[in-house]
Amino acid sequence: MTILRTSPLLLQKSGELMPSWGKPTADLASTGGPSSLSTLICPLFLRAMGYIVPKLGVPGRPAGGLDVLVQIPGYRTSLSGKQVAAVIEACGYAHFEAKTIAPMDNEFFHYRQQNDAQAIPALVIASLLSKKISVSVERAGLDVRVSDCGNFGKNFDDAAANAKRFVRVAEILGLTATCVLTDGGYAYQPYLGRKESLLALNRVITGSACKWLTRHADQCKDLAAAVAGERSVGPGEIAKVFDENIVAQGGSKEALQDLLEKLVVDHRIMVNARQNGYVRYDLGRLRAAMVKYQNRPHLTSKYSDPVGIILKSEDGEYVELGQPILSIRNDFDDAELVLDVEACITFFAVSRRKAA
Repeated sequence: MTILRTSPLLLQKSGELMPSWGKPTADLASTGGPSSLSTLICPLFLRAMGYIVPKLGVPGRPAGGLDVLVQIPGYRTSLSGKQVAAVIEACGYAHFEAKTIAPMDNEFFHYRQQNDAQAIPALVIASLLSKKISVSVERAGLDVRVSDCGNFGKNFDDAAANAKRFVRVAEILGLTATCVLTDGGYAYQPYLGRKESLLALNRVITGSACKWLTRHADQCKDLAAAVAGERSVGPGEIAKVFDENIVAQGGSKEALQDLLEKLVVDHRIMVNARQNGYVRYDLGRLRAAMVKYQNRPHLTSKYSDPVGIILKSEDGEYVELGQPILSIRNDFDDAELVLDVEACITFFAVSRRKAA
């Protein structure tokens, strides 16, 4: 238990400390796992609910909040403490990197990624809470994504036990913590990739989301409400928060729209069902396939974004031979990527007996 009590403070003290904001603060982090947009959408809801949201993060795989937002032309995530304060003053919500505010946690996170040490609950807790106390967050929400590729428990019993540990340690540090377990065994929504996540976020904000994405946006609103204490949000309020944040962090709404229009055109490759049956996506393998291309040696940016996927058929949906099930954006024009993606898809057929 000693490491759990001291590690968040040790990681937090390594960089700049953000003072108390003088107003209620909240944020929601996650335990990792592909397809969820909770770390992008929940901060918008929390800000719309009246909270200051200083969101300190690290790059995700394949699409975390930071590495999605940095795709917006001009959007700056590498901010000093003074710059964070200026963004908060402008719009009440800032999304920024840990490398200046909590550099030890930033380096430790990369070490964990490189050494297969991301799914160690004590280290997950230390890392997540160090970020919250570094930027004076008072209410700490956690989306505990339960799946085979999750970092906080591969089943609901283990994840629930780790969530209780998170809450206990947060209380020791003086934070109010809320954990919500979500099922990461199935795709939360259909947009996988960094720019694809921006497209999904834009469709939620503009009211043009499909039913699958709308369900996930509603789930994110419920997550935020659990952290905030059931505050209501009026129509259009999260759109205002997002627009103001883009401008405050140096981005351009017009350039974002140009990017999204090009993105839709870039989804040229269609994968069709190989047979009749219920489609099932292996999210762990899909993530690994995308990360492999994001990490190509010639790509020098940690936020490179050469590939993306949009699912056309929902996980568990019945499809027929030849039906489109997903599209691929493939900036490399690499045939191997298509094979890698197709290997992540399974079809389950159900035999039907003729009535006697």
